[in-house]
Amino acid sequence: MRKNKSIDVLIQLGKRLMPLAALLSLTGCWDSDEVNSLAIVTSAGMDRTKDGAIELILEIVAPQQQQQQSGTGQSSGQKGGKGTTIVRYAIGETAADAQGRLQWKLPRTIYWGQLQVLVVGEELARDGFREQLDYLVRVNEIRLRVMPFVTHGKALDFFDSHFLLEQTKAGFLQSEAARVFHKPLTLSRLVQRLSSDEDAAVLPFINIPEDRGDRGGEPYIKGYAVFNQGRMVGTLEGNSFLAAKCVTDELKNDVETVNVGNESPARVTYTTLAAKSRLIPIRRNGEWQMNIRIESEINMIQNTSRLPMADPPNARLLEAAAAEHIREVVTQTVRDTQRMHADIFAFGEAIKRRNPHEWSRLEPQWNRFYPEMDFRVEASVKLRRIGMNSIPLGRQHKERTKP
Repeated sequence: MRKNKSIDVLIQLGKRLMPLAALLSLTGCWDSDEVNSLAIVTSAGMDRTKDGAIELILEIVAPQQQQQQSGTGQSSGQKGGKGTTIVRYAIGETAADAQGRLQWKLPRTIYWGQLQVLVVGEELARDGFREQLDYLVRVNEIRLRVMPFVTHGKALDFFDSHFLLEQTKAGFLQSEAARVFHKPLTLSRLVQRLSSDEDAAVLPFINIPEDRGDRGGEPYIKGYAVFNQGRMVGTLEGNSFLAAKCVTDELKNDVETVNVGNESPARVTYTTLAAKSRLIPIRRNGEWQMNIRIESEINMIQNTSRLPMADPPNARLLEAAAAEHIREVVTQTVRDTQRMHADIFAFGEAIKRRNPHEWSRLEPQWNRFYPEMDFRVEASVKLRRIGMNSIPLGRQHKERTKP
C-alpha cells in the first residue's frame, strides 16, 4: 500500500512540475532584434527632387544624447544644442528604394514600429504621393495611426527648423495637432478617403516662417491641404480653414470676431465651446441639393461694443451675427472646394447613405456634378457664457445709469 501511495504522489508531483519545466525551456523570441541594434524612427518626411526622384528623411532616436540630457536637464529645441534625435536622409527612385539606400549608411537596422508622424513636401503632394504611401502601408511594423501632414516648401526644411517647446519633431507635430483638432487625421483615415468614391481628402498644412532664428519663427498648422484624385489641388486658410473645421466638427478653442451693430466700436470676440454639423441630401426639382446644418455654442471673451450681453435682446444680436458669419464663411469655403473639384465634406457619401440606388447612377458623373451642385447653409448659435463682467468696460458710467 505504501509503495502504491508513493507512486501516486510522484505521479501527481510530476504533473504539477511539467508546466514549470515547459516554461523554463522557453528562451524568448529567436528572431527578435536587440534594442541596441535598432535605429528607431519617430518621424519621416518625403520630398520630390528636381529630377523626379524621392528623398526620404528620417528622424531617429539618439539614445546616448537622451541619457546625457536626462542627467543634465538640458533642452533639445534650441539651435545649436544637442537634440535627442538625429536626422538622416537618402534619395532613391521610390520611397522603398530610398529606405534601402539610407540603410546602407546606418550602422543600425531601421525600425518603423515607433513612427508617429509623416511629413510630405508640397511639390510631392501636388504631384501625388499615393504611390509612395503604398510602401508605408505594406511595412507591417508601421501603425496606421501615424499622423500625416503636408508642409509648405520642402519636408527637409521642416526637419531643419528649430523650436523650443518639444524635444522631437514628432512630439511637436503631435502636440500641435492636438491643439488644433479634436480628432487628428491618421494614415488609416487618409487611405480610406483616397480609396473612397469621392477620392478627396484634406491634410493639415504646415507653414514654415522664413525667419527661423533663435528669436522665433516656429512652424505651425496654417490650414488644410486639399487633395483630389490623390493630388494636392489647393489650400484652405484663414476663415476657410475655420469653416472647414466647423463642417467636419473639428473646431477647438478657435477665436472669431463679429460686428454686432453699426456703432464703432462694435466688435465681439468669442470662442466655440461646441459645434455639430449635419449633411442632409434633398431631391428638389429632380436634382440633389445638400443642406448643411450647423449648431454652435459660443463663449464671449471680449466685448468692445456698448451692448451688455447679459440682456437677452443683445445676446440675440450676437447670436444672429455669429450665425450669419458662419453661413458666409461656410458658403464661400464649399464654393472653393467645388472650384477645386474636391468633395472633402463627403457630399457623395451622404447621398449614398440616403439613397444607394440613386448614388449608383450619380457616381460615374460625380466629378462633373459636384462642382455645380446646389447647397444651403443653415446655422444656429447659442451664447452660453459672457464672462465675469456683465457690462462692457468701454461703456461710460452715465450710459450705465441712464434710465
